[in-house]
Parts: sequence; C-alpha cells; structure tokens
Amino acid sequence: MAEAARLAAERLADEHPGHLSACGYELNRLYNVLEKSFERLCEAFENHFEKSGDYHERLLERVSLDLPGIRPRFLPAEYRSRVRELKSFRHFFRHAYDPILRGDRLTELVGDAREVVAAFPDWIRRFCAAVLRELGG
Repeated sequence: MAEAARLAAERLADEHPGHLSACGYELNRLYNVLEKSFERLCEAFENHFEKSGDYHERLLERVSLDLPGIRPRFLPAEYRSRVRELKSFRHFFRHAYDPILRGDRLTELVGDAREVVAAFPDWIRRFCAAVLRELGG
C-alpha cells in the first residue's frame, strides 16, 4: 500500500499526458490491497461473509464494528470516511468508460491515501493488542 500511495503522489505530480490516469491506477491498486486485508480479516474471524449486493460497503461497515466475542473493530471511526472516499473512487475508476479525472480531486484522494497508509500499521497493532487482551494474553 505504501508503494501505491507513493506512486500515486509521484504520478499526480508528473506533468505529462496520462499522469492523472496513472495516479488513478495507483489509487485503485491501493484500495484493492486495503479491501483484500479487510476480507481476510473477516474471513479469519467471522468465517463467512457473503459477496453479493452492496458487498463492498458492507465490508467497510463490518470492519468498523466491534464484535464482542468475535473480534474487535479494525477500522477506527476517524478513518472511515477517508477509506470510503477511496472505495468510491476505486468503484468509479474501475467501472467508468473513459473517465474524466480532476487533479484537485486526485490531490484530495492522494492525501487520504497517505493518511490511511501511515495509520494502517497502528490499526494492526491496536487490533492485535485487543485480540490478545480478549484471549487473556
């Protein structure tokens, strides 16, 4: 994820044809990795999570919840809107035909991506510490 955030910022700063699309690609890649980590967490602790309908939004909601006796919250509430913005962009980027990308919007998203990537290791530490406490360790 850190590499994708770094490359998104570099691509955005480049001034050449296609630099906005290159930035968008890196943001798309970053969210794919983030979402895969959410999926693995839910699969490991909850065993089953149906991939249908509004799956991507439900997954985001799921990792934002503290589930007593199952697992603690993974995604801190203060980051949920940033992650949702990245999810929304990924959906747009993946499904749009010939998307028109705006530099100002990508700048906002690169900022969100950098903040999420910087905080991610702390989310893991907090999550693991909470799991150990619940297990009595």
